[in-house]
Amino acid sequence: MKHLRCSLISVFCFSVLSTTPGLAQNTQETADQEPRYILDTVVVTAARVETPLRQVSSSIAVITAEDIERSSRNTVAEVLRDVGGLSVAQNGGTGRNASVFLRGAESAYTLFLIDGVEVNDPTSPGRSYTPAHLTVDQVERIEVLYGSQSTLYGSDAIAGVVNIITRRGEGPPKINASIEGGALGTFRSRAGLSGGTTDYRYAIDGSFLNTRGISSNALGNMEEDGYRNTTLAGRFGATPAAGASIDLTVRYTDGRADIDNGTGPHGDDPNRINTSRQLFVRPSATLELWSQRWKQTLGYSLVDHSREDDNPVDANQETAANSTFDARLHKVDWQHTLLLAEGNTVVFGAETESEQGESESKGPYPSRFERQTARMTGVYLQELLQYGDALFAAAGIRVDHHDRFGSEVTYNFAPNVFLEEPGTRIKGAYGTGYKAPSLFQLYSSFGDSTLQAGSSKSWEAGIEQYLAGRRLAAGVTYFDNTYDNMVGWDSATSSYKNVFKATSRGMELTGRYTGIAGTSLRAYYTFTDSKDHESDEQLLRRPRHSGGIVLDRRVRPGIDLNLSYRFSGERRDNDFSTWPATPVTLDGYGIVNVAANWKITPNIQVFGRIDNLFDAKYEEILGYGTVGITGYLGVRVGNSGY
Repeated sequence: MKHLRCSLISVFCFSVLSTTPGLAQNTQETADQEPRYILDTVVVTAARVETPLRQVSSSIAVITAEDIERSSRNTVAEVLRDVGGLSVAQNGGTGRNASVFLRGAESAYTLFLIDGVEVNDPTSPGRSYTPAHLTVDQVERIEVLYGSQSTLYGSDAIAGVVNIITRRGEGPPKINASIEGGALGTFRSRAGLSGGTTDYRYAIDGSFLNTRGISSNALGNMEEDGYRNTTLAGRFGATPAAGASIDLTVRYTDGRADIDNGTGPHGDDPNRINTSRQLFVRPSATLELWSQRWKQTLGYSLVDHSREDDNPVDANQETAANSTFDARLHKVDWQHTLLLAEGNTVVFGAETESEQGESESKGPYPSRFERQTARMTGVYLQELLQYGDALFAAAGIRVDHHDRFGSEVTYNFAPNVFLEEPGTRIKGAYGTGYKAPSLFQLYSSFGDSTLQAGSSKSWEAGIEQYLAGRRLAAGVTYFDNTYDNMVGWDSATSSYKNVFKATSRGMELTGRYTGIAGTSLRAYYTFTDSKDHESDEQLLRRPRHSGGIVLDRRVRPGIDLNLSYRFSGERRDNDFSTWPATPVTLDGYGIVNVAANWKITPNIQVFGRIDNLFDAKYEEILGYGTVGITGYLGVRVGNSGY
C-alpha cells in the first residue's frame, strides 16, 4: 500500500504540474490538433491483415513508437513491463534472461515475431524467446495479442503473440542519431538513415549499448555484471510495378553478458560470460490482383541463434566449463487475402519450416546433443465477416503436420458487437491450440523422442465502453486458459514427459484516454489465478495481482513528460539452494519511473529518465539482483521519424 500511495501522489502532482497555467499547452495549438481515436487504431496481428481495432474480438495491446520514445526505454523487455496481463521475470539486470508470462502461461507458450519472422529459439528447453537482447531500434510498434492463436500462427502461439513491427522508410532522406549515458556506467549510441519514394524505400539503424550493470547475485553482491549489445537492423523495399512490391528485413544482434554461478554468498563469478548472437532475415514479394481484391505474399525466413556460456577457471572454480547452443530455422510461407464481397474477407495460406539444433557442454558434467532436425507444415483458413458497422466475426481452422508426432487440427471463433449509440462493444473469442515438443525436449540427454504435442483451450469474454467522442475507453475481460498433456519436467525420471497440466484464468480491467496535443493515460489491472493441476499450487513467478498506470503529458510546446507506475503482488518461487527445493513467497512491489523529452529545436531533442524513483527493493526471481534508483540523460539529433 505504501508504494500505491506514493504512486498516486506522484500521478496527482504530475497532473497538476502539467496543467498549471504557467506550463499549460497553448490553447490555439491544442485546438488545431486532432485527437487519435482509439477504435480507429489499425492492427495486423489479430487477423494477419490490417484490421481496425473495432473489428478485433481478441484482446490486443498496442505500444507505438511514440510511446517508446516518450518512455526512453532501450529494450523490448523493458517496454513489455508496462503491458497489462503480461509479467516479466529477469535473472539480473539488463541483458539477462527474461521470461515473459502472458496471462500466467509459461514463457514458451508465447510466439515472438519481428516483421513476420518467428524468432523463438529451437534449442531453448521449451522453444521460447527472451527479449532481453532485443533493442527498440527501428521499432514502429509492438502488438501483444492475447489468447490461443494457433489457428493463424501454429504451435508456439497458444498463450498469445508478441509482434514487433519495424519502420518503413519514406520521404526525403532523414539522418538521425542519439547518445545517452548515466548510472551504472551506461553508455548507448544509435544512428539511423531512412527515406523512400514511390519506387523504393529504406531504413537502416545501428546501435551500441554498454553498461557496468549490477550483480546478478543479489545475496552475495560482490561484483558487478556488465552487459554489451551491438545491433544492426535494416528494412528495404521496392515497387517495380503497380500492385507488386519486394521487401527485405535484416536484423543482427550480438549480446554479451557477465553472469554469476548462482545466488548466495558463493554465487559470484568474476569471469563467466554468456553470449548470444541472433540473425533474422526475411525477403518477401507481394502481388495484388483483381483491382486489389486478391493480395498474395510469398516469403522466406532465416533464423539463426548461437549462444555460448563460457565459465573459465578462477579462484572459486578449479575446472573450466563451456556450453554452446546452435539453432537454425528455415521457413517458406505463402499467404493470400481475398475480398470475396463487401464485408467478407478470406485469409488463407500455407507454410513449411525446417529447424535444426545442437548443443555441447564441456567441463565437470559433459554432455552432447547431436544435431537434430524437425519439419512442420501447415495450412490455414480464416474468414472475416462484417455486417454493417455493428457486427464483426472471425472464424478459422488450421491443420499442421509435424514429422515426429503427426497432425494437429486447431480452430477459433471470435464474434464482436459494437453498439454505436451508447459506444459499447461486446466481444468474445474461443480458440484451441497445440504445443509441439522442442528439439531439446525430444533429443537432449533429458529428452524423450516419443513425446506428443500438448493441447490447449482458450476463451475470453469482455465488454468495453467508449466515451468522450471515442477517445476514452474502459473495459473488463474474463479469460480462461487450459493447458493439457504439455511437456514438463518429470522429477521421478529426471527427464521431460507429457505430465504438465495447468489452468490460467482471471480478469483484466483496462482504461485508456487518448487526447490532443500529446496527452494520454493508460491504466491496467490483472487478476491471474494460474495453477499446476498436480500440486494445486500457483505457477512460479506469476503474480495473482498486477497492474499499472502510464501517463503522458505535453506540458508545453516541445516538452513531454512520461510517468509510469507498475506493481506486482506476491509471487510463489522455489529456493533451489536446498534439496528438495523449498517453496518461498516473494514480496510484492511497486516501481515508479519518470521520463522527459525536450525538443530544443526541430532537430535537437534532450531526453532523460529516472528509473525506480523511490528506490524500491524487490526480487523478480529469488536471489537475483534488480536495479535501484538510476538516472540517464541523452540527446537526439535529426528527425526521429516518430
